[in-house]
Amino acid sequence: MNPNADQLWRAPRWMLAVLLALLGMLGPFSIDTYIPAFTGIARSLGATPVEMQQTLSAYLFGFAFMNLFHGALADSFGRRPVVLWGIAIFTLASAGCALSQSISQLVFFRALQGLSTGAGIVVSRAVIRDMFPPAQAQKVMSQVTIYFGVAPAIAPIIGGWLFVHTNWHAIFWFLTGVGVLLWTANYKLLPETLHESQRQP
Repeated sequence: MNPNADQLWRAPRWMLAVLLALLGMLGPFSIDTYIPAFTGIARSLGATPVEMQQTLSAYLFGFAFMNLFHGALADSFGRRPVVLWGIAIFTLASAGCALSQSISQLVFFRALQGLSTGAGIVVSRAVIRDMFPPAQAQKVMSQVTIYFGVAPAIAPIIGGWLFVHTNWHAIFWFLTGVGVLLWTANYKLLPETLHESQRQP
């Protein structure tokens, strides 16, 4: 725990829980929003069902692979840089998905999305450990989990609505906008919670 934790966040605890939950939600949100548009994307890009499955597999592989490194990077460079770089890459990758003209381009940018979104889940847990003693950290984690559970419920609804009323590109433009808003919120609100003395070489 950071010895200066009380000075780093003076707002109510639930506000930090919401911010961290939004970070963690980015990963599953990026999956569930575009699934309703699978058939439309396949028709638009001339992709087979197997190729469409690769857009999901590439995302999950990138997500799982970088989860091995996000924690170590956050322990070395701090929480803020990893979060901000992760969201920035996610935002660019989402725009790349929206602009994709072939299934291979979409697979590539989906993999890039996956590589970046794991930072939110890993770092949000690390921030909780930095900011709260163990007993209180469990309560905050419970709050985060409750908020986190909203993503799988609303993401398909949003994705389906965007697909029906516009096109599949709008889903990824929406995720691009989410990335911009989330980056801005974390840049302005999220403190660096890892104390200098606790950084790993």
